Amino acid sequence: MIAPIIAAVALTQTAIPPKLGEPWIGADGNQREASIGLQIDRSGEPDPELVRGLQINWKDFPYQKGRFPVAVADADDHSVAVGTLLDVAATGVPQSCRIATPSGKAAFDDHACPHLMRYLRFYPALNRSGTRLGGTLAIRVRYTAGRIRIETAAGGVALTVARPMPRPLMPINAATVGFGPGDGLPADVGGTSGSLKVEADGSVSGCMLAAPTQVDAFDIKMCERLRAVKFEPAREPDGRAIAARFSFGVARPR
Repeated sequence: MIAPIIAAVALTQTAIPPKLGEPWIGADGNQREASIGLQIDRSGEPDPELVRGLQINWKDFPYQKGRFPVAVADADDHSVAVGTLLDVAATGVPQSCRIATPSGKAAFDDHACPHLMRYLRFYPALNRSGTRLGGTLAIRVRYTAGRIRIETAAGGVALTVARPMPRPLMPINAATVGFGPGDGLPADVGGTSGSLKVEADGSVSGCMLAAPTQVDAFDIKMCERLRAVKFEPAREPDGRAIAARFSFGVARPR
């Protein structure tokens, strides 16, 4: 009677969905993991009135919590995406959530919004006048589970057409953004990054920080500094100046 009881226990354990973010070893000796990945749609140009957008506060509110929506056997390999729209208050707390693009698999579609509402918190958006803002985010929730693989680049050469890019007429470095001794920033601020909307006349009309310091006054001042940078505008092959986006990244000196 002992053997059947042990087998039944093992069967019950394999039917329990795995914990998110906690690897396990399958029966074949390979390491496996179930996790959630979030992608915020920020495909638009920098908003001229914003310094930073809503950002996930994953440091204080990690979202790899709970269990995967379905049980995962050794032979399973899940990759499922659910598109959501999440309404966030100016406090950074989600207020409502709805499915925008269902995966067609009920277990995942039913899991996405309750999970985001329970575990996500945000740093608020910030405008140039210093007002913190909420908003609506399009968030793609990607569920993956199965054997952990090391991805390698495929062979061959892919040809791409280079986009015309603006060029700053002065270096964008630590001094430009205001980093340095006495900047008053927390020790864990390691740098910043973001994008600028550069007009055809070389002026900057928009600044959006992808990695802000989360110190409101500093972030506002940093974008104002960057707005003052002049550019050689992007140009089409015929020499015509056009508006374009410029991405930047600056490390904070230690």
